[in-house]
Amino acid sequence: MDLRRKKILIYRIGSLGDTIIALPVFNKVREMFPDADITLLTNRPIVSKAPALESVLGDHFYFNRVINYPSGTRNPRVLYAVWKEIKALKIDIIINLATTRILKDLRTTKLAVLRDRLFFRTAGITKTIGFPTLLEDYALVIDKQTGDFEWEAKRLARRLQSLGLIALDEDFYWDMHFTPVELSAAKDLLTDSTPGKPIVVASIGTKRQSNDWEQHNWTALLQRLKVQHPDWQLVMVGSAEEADRSSECIDVWGGGINLCGKTSPRVSGAVLQNARLFIGHDSGPMHLAAAVGAPCVAIYSARNFPRQWFPRGNNNKIIYHKTDCAGCGLEICIAQKKKCILSITVDEVYQAVEETLANTQAKYSY
Repeated sequence: MDLRRKKILIYRIGSLGDTIIALPVFNKVREMFPDADITLLTNRPIVSKAPALESVLGDHFYFNRVINYPSGTRNPRVLYAVWKEIKALKIDIIINLATTRILKDLRTTKLAVLRDRLFFRTAGITKTIGFPTLLEDYALVIDKQTGDFEWEAKRLARRLQSLGLIALDEDFYWDMHFTPVELSAAKDLLTDSTPGKPIVVASIGTKRQSNDWEQHNWTALLQRLKVQHPDWQLVMVGSAEEADRSSECIDVWGGGINLCGKTSPRVSGAVLQNARLFIGHDSGPMHLAAAVGAPCVAIYSARNFPRQWFPRGNNNKIIYHKTDCAGCGLEICIAQKKKCILSITVDEVYQAVEETLANTQAKYSY
């Protein structure tokens, strides 16, 4: 059988940010298997703020169908139904993009990976790509080039190196392949903006309390930026739950466009292609902005170690304070009162915005 026409199952869980980080691999798979019949196996989002993975990738380029299952389920009936659906498709290759991290210990983690392998093998899939084999596939390792923990996009590309080189610095591998309809929808949403005047897009949302820089900081930052850049036009993006907080930002700015809850992730991405700058938390919209080439000023907590979940590109300013509790992984921080992210000052973010604008000025002319 022609390898390009193989039936492929891609296994990846997560939502917006996780999907964008894996985008180079999705593009590589389609590059290597242009005519393949691709099924996406993924989870249903746990929270409403988190968009489904397929809504980020769209339904015209990366896959032909989706099999969803509830996040973290161990229900035998649910898993059997998924197994039957996979088996009926007669898949040739499973490409595993699941993020693997050491659980209780290395042995427990390896057993979990073996369980997944057996699940797919008994469903009739004999060829596997991307399953962890080396210690660095399971545990965070130091990247010799940066001195920090390995970037997640690089780790995924390394696991899929059997498919060939994935050049993470090339725009080709970050292309989201927006459709004419999506591009037109983005243009319509920006109808009220003034042509020729810079657009700054901001997103103050986050799925985690520990990543929230908080409203008073955003208010102070936007007030200062508006004074310095009165001709800028503000656009807010995010989920419907973030619409009210974003409206407060619009009011502080003195007008703007609030798209929270009004667009799909892909149309938001098409909107972001028009941005002179993106400002936001460590979040899905930040990764989306970086993927489409918008320079980012990103405000990070220290719940993860530096660089592991940074956005792509060299035109970004990452504001990260490495406190003594860095790498805690907390969703909610009470004991330390979010001292990592709340130690970031408005002045620090403002200066990062100005530096980013200065560094990227040659790319834009208004």
